Amino acid sequence: MMTMMSLIKGYTSIFQCIGDAYVKEDIQRFYYGYSLCIKAGTNMKTLYKYLTNRHNFSRQKCATMLKQARK
Repeated sequence: MMTMMSLIKGYTSIFQCIGDAYVKEDIQRFYYGYSLCIKAGTNMKTLYKYLTNRHNFSRQKCATMLKQARK
């Protein structure tokens, strides 16, 4: 299981943490990671490509998770 400590120490990337949260449908962790990428100015096409290749990403599911997190 990925933890924030492994992210801080550099053992995992933010993309891996977002992918893990996406697969496990952990809405708060997904929202936090997604927001972090937006604030950092990450190229979102790169994130979407990573998630599509590794985690069977769907933009509709992404939008639903983000909506639920904002409530």
